[in-house]
Amino acid sequence: MKIAALTQGQSIPSARFRIRQLIAPLQAAGIQIDELVGRPGAYPPPGTAARLGWAAAALGDAARRAWRSRRYDASIVQRELISTLPSLESWAGRPMVADIDDAIWLNRGGHAADSLAKAADHIVVGNDYLAEHFARYGKPVSVIATAVDVQRFRPVPRDPAAPRVIGWSGTWGGYLYFEPLQDALAALLRRHPDWRLRFVSDRPATLDRLPPGQVEYRSWSPDTEAALTADMDIGLMPLDDSLWSLGKCSYKMLLYMACGVPVVATDLGMNRDVLAMREVGLGVRTQQDWVDALERLIGDDALRQRMGRQGRELVVERFSLETIAHQWRQVLATLPTP
Repeated sequence: MKIAALTQGQSIPSARFRIRQLIAPLQAAGIQIDELVGRPGAYPPPGTAARLGWAAAALGDAARRAWRSRRYDASIVQRELISTLPSLESWAGRPMVADIDDAIWLNRGGHAADSLAKAADHIVVGNDYLAEHFARYGKPVSVIATAVDVQRFRPVPRDPAAPRVIGWSGTWGGYLYFEPLQDALAALLRRHPDWRLRFVSDRPATLDRLPPGQVEYRSWSPDTEAALTADMDIGLMPLDDSLWSLGKCSYKMLLYMACGVPVVATDLGMNRDVLAMREVGLGVRTQQDWVDALERLIGDDALRQRMGRQGRELVVERFSLETIAHQWRQVLATLPTP
């Protein structure tokens, strides 16, 4: 079976983790996936003139990829071909699977999500909240989490003399979740001078109320992301109480857990579901919850180690590449013959 996977761009996280890393395990099962990567980039540049040029290039690129995908036995269209805009999803090769890992219907009135869902023969989503929304289209819907490469993301021995690390990894837009936590985190760090707060991202944080001597920024790269995650003692996943956050697929949590790192995460959506599966961390909602949870983990080495072990076990069992590839094989086997 040969499948064309139309993704939004080379550096887009969903393309890397939901498509690209599954190519090898699916190939071993006799399913060849060719990724047709969006070249102009999924997101428009600043400036009116630049946006007009980008839109023309993006539309032409979407047409080229959609037409090329018709040569395959099936296609996977990940999110929209052009971010937030309906375009040529219906041109993609049949049968077509839509792969969605965010609440994309919240963008621009939901027209792009609506167009994508109507064009699809099967819809794959990253969590139950997304499944509930897309069930309204009357298409088969499967919940498949984002896979974790547990050979890359794995526990490593820690230097007992090194400062302890509370860490977060994500794109710079995620810093907004830390804004309301700054004062609480600053007070916590000052009470524990041997602990550091690490941000792994594409640009430094501008959180000026945190004690600078205890905050470190590490530039994200695919070559260092696993090592920087495994070098944490506690992993953070804050969210706000919004519909967009309900659509999040808890991937930060899963990467921390794969590295044996206990988590403190906003008790919402899929985060709540993962926390209920096993004792892998602590769910929080208020600023005081964050302080209490972090104080508890900072003060209890045995608890951190126990949660870290259970998190690693859970990811290996339920979210590994092998497990997720098997779920994709089951979906692809049900597709109608074109």
